[in-house]
Amino acid sequence: MPRLVLIRVACVVASALVALPASAQPLPSIPLVVNAGRPMRIALDRRIRVKRTDQQVNGTLVEAVYAYDRMVLPAGTRAIGHVAALERLPRRVRVRAMLAGDFAPPRRVELQFDELVLMDGRKIPIRASANEGAENVVLRVADAAKPADAIANARDAIVREGKQQAAVITAPAKGERLKVALIRSLPYHPQLLPKGTVYTARLLSPIDFGVVVPAPLAAADAKPAADSVLRAHLVTAVGSAVSTPGAPVAALLAQPIFDADGGLILPEGTKLVGEVTFARPARRFHRSGQMRLLFEGVQAPGRDAEPLLASLHAVESPRGDRLNLDQEGGATSKSSSVRFAAPALAALALVGATSGRLDYDTDGLGPEMQYGGPVSGTVGGFVGLGLFGVTNTALGGRYVTVAITVYGLTRTVYAAVFGKGREISFPDGTSIQVQLAPRQER
Repeated sequence: MPRLVLIRVACVVASALVALPASAQPLPSIPLVVNAGRPMRIALDRRIRVKRTDQQVNGTLVEAVYAYDRMVLPAGTRAIGHVAALERLPRRVRVRAMLAGDFAPPRRVELQFDELVLMDGRKIPIRASANEGAENVVLRVADAAKPADAIANARDAIVREGKQQAAVITAPAKGERLKVALIRSLPYHPQLLPKGTVYTARLLSPIDFGVVVPAPLAAADAKPAADSVLRAHLVTAVGSAVSTPGAPVAALLAQPIFDADGGLILPEGTKLVGEVTFARPARRFHRSGQMRLLFEGVQAPGRDAEPLLASLHAVESPRGDRLNLDQEGGATSKSSSVRFAAPALAALALVGATSGRLDYDTDGLGPEMQYGGPVSGTVGGFVGLGLFGVTNTALGGRYVTVAITVYGLTRTVYAAVFGKGREISFPDGTSIQVQLAPRQER
């Protein structure tokens, strides 16, 4: 009898659960995992003088890390790692550095991050590798009119939050940048990784955060609000020098998207697909490269692809790239007029080095023609070969000064006038923001 009663009770409960609407049924649990290959943006906490492999490095997450529908690693989480490898750069890179007066052997530094330290002191072991770092990173945002509605205000709030996260960690003081520049101007100097250098570290193994109950799903036909901004990471490397119009481009959402009621529309890891609609490589006379990206579809895990029109709205890049974005997703770079300063200084130094004057302070031996002076020699030497050139002009006399100054004038004039403009390049893992079209196309 007791067994029959239990069976009847179980049947009643099961019938009641089946009768419940889908939204009221309990959601199945899912594993919360940050998959291997996921990029993490890590900025160095302090300047590092690279000496050897296994040297410890410390950094901080500048972007929060999400898994499916929630944040699992907040911005500000500490990252501890080490120098994994040191490799010599190609010969052409070393020769170019020597021609500019830099005789320190450059090396490619590969970092590996081994541990994350949360705010409460908990430690999470990881394996993440990073190869190239970007110094003095800023968030470039497309020009747009001032927001006038709630959606536009929310969009700008996302942009401001991204700028604040990056600025706190990635913007070292001007004094620090000047110190690094002075050290690097020495003919022989240590290899430095400046404070605030941002690395895109890719996970080599997944991070498991256990099993959780996910957020309820939004309606099947729910879409992100028109004109809203989505954060993503490129999974396709694109550039004005290598990409062609029509080339495919893809990105993965770095943050989930919810509706007004908290229903999950698109989870983290959703794929955005599109193409390069325009690309032109950089040319001589400082004509910079140009590129335009357009995203036309979205595919959430386990779902069919759907149309979703979006353009590039913001991207992280080094300040020196002078990147500009327009409202149609186009990117270009503007050459700085400061590039003419070096040729002008070299020309003035050359005039000073070749202008003669009579010097009567010759201990009764008669007047003597003197050329140049300490100022023109110092300026000409620095423009020609940096501090190495300054030393040689001070010790080598007039002819050495003139030769180094002429070399510096020739090199800087060629670079400032006839040199190629900057290429637009977005490596794999670049942090971007895309803005949805005001009206979705079906």
